[in-house]
Amino acid sequence: MSLKSFEYSPAMVSQSRQTGAITVLTIFIMLMTLGALGVLGLGQVVWEKEEVQRVADLAAKAAASDIDNAGNGFQAARDLAVRNGLDNNTDSITINCNIRGTNTLLDPSACQQSVLVRLERNVPAAFLGTQPVVAIAEATVTPIVSGIVGTNLLSLNLNGSGLSPLLSALGTELRFNLLGFQGLLASNARVDLLQLGVELGVFNSGGQMNMAQLLNTNVTAADLMQAALTVAGPGAPVVNIPDNGPMGTTEFLLSEILAADTSGDSDFAGASLRLGNLAFASSLAAAEGIQGNGIELRLGNTLRVKVLGPPQMFVATKLSNNGQTIASARTEQIQVTTRLNGLLDLSVTTGGGEVDVRDIECRLPQSTSGVLADLQSTPLSAALGMPQLPLLGRPTVNASVGSASANGVVLQGYPDPTITSSYSFEASQGVGNLLTNLQTNVNALNGILNVLAANPVLKATLNTLGGALDEIFTALGLQANEVTVQIDSMDCYGTAVLTR
Repeated sequence: MSLKSFEYSPAMVSQSRQTGAITVLTIFIMLMTLGALGVLGLGQVVWEKEEVQRVADLAAKAAASDIDNAGNGFQAARDLAVRNGLDNNTDSITINCNIRGTNTLLDPSACQQSVLVRLERNVPAAFLGTQPVVAIAEATVTPIVSGIVGTNLLSLNLNGSGLSPLLSALGTELRFNLLGFQGLLASNARVDLLQLGVELGVFNSGGQMNMAQLLNTNVTAADLMQAALTVAGPGAPVVNIPDNGPMGTTEFLLSEILAADTSGDSDFAGASLRLGNLAFASSLAAAEGIQGNGIELRLGNTLRVKVLGPPQMFVATKLSNNGQTIASARTEQIQVTTRLNGLLDLSVTTGGGEVDVRDIECRLPQSTSGVLADLQSTPLSAALGMPQLPLLGRPTVNASVGSASANGVVLQGYPDPTITSSYSFEASQGVGNLLTNLQTNVNALNGILNVLAANPVLKATLNTLGGALDEIFTALGLQANEVTVQIDSMDCYGTAVLTR
């Protein structure tokens, strides 16, 4: 058998090379396809991770804003998450109260300020299979509430209504244009406290809020109002603030008209006040410098009205629910002195009281949020100067009407962003009843007075005097010992911030 040599032809060499090239190309295409699928799978996971984190962040902020409804499982936050992409078929979400910055969960009844959200989604990631994507979000709510407590003299001017005779006299004495004064008291423009401190020279521009430092600032009403108008900007009324007279010369500490608890670590960044309330409180503080320490009015008989102390505004931040007071402020007190029938000098101190803010309740919808407060009025007191008596001099009969209180009052109703709400009560049925706890400065008369107090004629006389004073209060726009609390602003949702 003979062996023949085998020779490659050019055609065969070309065919072999083509086959090898196709094999390499096929492998390359397969690798590229697999790589592309891997990239697509990983890209899908990354995209889903961002989406899941976005939903978790929204749910955390909503839950923190609704922290006082923790007992219902934060349903409002869950509903918001569903509207923004949460899929109940592929996603699982847990929302719990926690100790801020930790994974320590709290019972709904012990919720404080922080909420922790964990959201997990199973993502189909091409040939990588189903991949779990997890997002963690923590949000903390630090709402700030501000307002003012006063007599119903305050509520007369919330909506720009006509000034009472008392406020008209005050505006005149302080050298205000009455129309401008009315517009100022009615203004709802906001005054940021940090910026107010900058304008007053208390803080440097770009500095931080220090409430204790601000409260310890000595100001005149004129300087304070000029600074407030600057901070309020275009939303403020155009009004000339007199810098002479009591407005420019009577100095007082800001703590006289603004109350805040600075004993803890409360953060007051973003706190603001209503311009009208700031004008109201600072004007009554300036009234203490009016010559003669009061305002002289004439309504029939000679009538003297003296402001014993201005009302206080208050600012508070939410703390853990331990029942402690987070803000306490007092109303103004007004002393009215008059002479009845040219013989009897009657002096009555009315107004007065305080509000203790206990908690800020954050719930969704925002309209069901509220402020929990205790109210207390001070006793109304009266002193009746009798005519001169032989051997006894001029006796004074002192009378008082008891105080009243209301605990656990919820001042409710805050649509986004804020509205003004008020609550008030009367501590007594006016001053008509002056027969409670009658005493005189002449001991020899006290026994006789107790006997006479049961006399129907004396009762009728004293009640007539009280009724006359009630009419004077009505003319002034006052009611006996009525405490009014006005909440200027409270925003839970806007102050819920992501902390993880």
